[in-house]
Amino acid sequence: MNSKERVITTINHREPDRVPVGEWGIDHDHVSNILGRHTYWRNRKDETIALWEGRRDEIVESLKRDYAELVERLDYDVVTVPLCPPKNRNRGKAPKKIGEGIWEDEKGRIYKYAPGNDSIMCMTPGEGREELSSSELDNAIKRLSVIDESVFELVDYFGDRYGKDRAVLFRDMDVYGSLLSPFGGDFLHQMIVLAVAEDDLLALHDAAVNYNRMLTEHCAKHNVTIMMQGSDFCMNTGPIVSPQIMRKIFFPLMKRVNEDIVSKGMYSFFHCCGNTSLILDDYVKAGYTGYQSIQVSAGLDNSVIKKKYGDKLTMWTGIQCETLIKGSLPELTGEVLEALEILMPGGGFIFGSTNSVQFGANTGNYLRALDLVREKGIY
Repeated sequence: MNSKERVITTINHREPDRVPVGEWGIDHDHVSNILGRHTYWRNRKDETIALWEGRRDEIVESLKRDYAELVERLDYDVVTVPLCPPKNRNRGKAPKKIGEGIWEDEKGRIYKYAPGNDSIMCMTPGEGREELSSSELDNAIKRLSVIDESVFELVDYFGDRYGKDRAVLFRDMDVYGSLLSPFGGDFLHQMIVLAVAEDDLLALHDAAVNYNRMLTEHCAKHNVTIMMQGSDFCMNTGPIVSPQIMRKIFFPLMKRVNEDIVSKGMYSFFHCCGNTSLILDDYVKAGYTGYQSIQVSAGLDNSVIKKKYGDKLTMWTGIQCETLIKGSLPELTGEVLEALEILMPGGGFIFGSTNSVQFGANTGNYLRALDLVREKGIY
């Protein structure tokens, strides 16, 4: 049984030869530790600076080379691939460094280094609006009708290289930004928009479906097995967005997008951090067949979700991010073995972290977890 067969078997809730493994994301410090060299793979700070300096192709070549080697070193069954920066980015002058970890661009926007996830963040929020004029709505729809084909460079490379033998997963389906981006502003402003701009948001649905359809059709031509959207609609205490708004604005859109995915013979997964218990039924009704980031630390229980959804959702989980960051080896071992015991029966289980292998986590902990799954995750 090759990796792709293994993943498809477990998605269909049958037991494969062993538990398949893969990651929604693994940050650059771990990739560098494993490969022994610098990489741009999920290297937010260095990639941002390189893009400012016009070195897009250098980034993309690193992403191809380094992730391919990582996939083969760790023998991932799931190969997770994002869109990449377009070749023809509109690029002005690179922001000027004005202090330690601080930059300013030609429009006066300030950027600061965020050590928590090793990224550079824009600290100057863009102008936000709470409704769209007819011309703004038309422009938003027009923008969603075109995709620069160069953003698929990684999809094409990894799909063509691995798609016959491993389960290639596209992680950039977009049911959030396609609706909210036209309103501008920061995250807080977008929460206000969700409460006051229902008509405008619904008016964007057809364009958002079409945008995601273009992603789906391209991926289907390049051996992609799983299409995944990764918007975090929840926090530790429950949904960030009220379930009522989710059911009006997002779940109908998700259902239409997922119908397109299924029509192309692919599977639809979602990533969502936090406690999803109030809306997990809605994700299932919207047509998702896999759930990544099942966060026990946010109050979820693998055994409860397995019992209730084990014949409907493939559970992609196994080791908590907190354990990868600061857990002892005995704690890690106990957690992995408990996950295998609960989640293996009947298939429907892919092993990975509950979010990603985050910047600053313990690489050794992660590699030990993989070793345990290889040893104990045999059917």
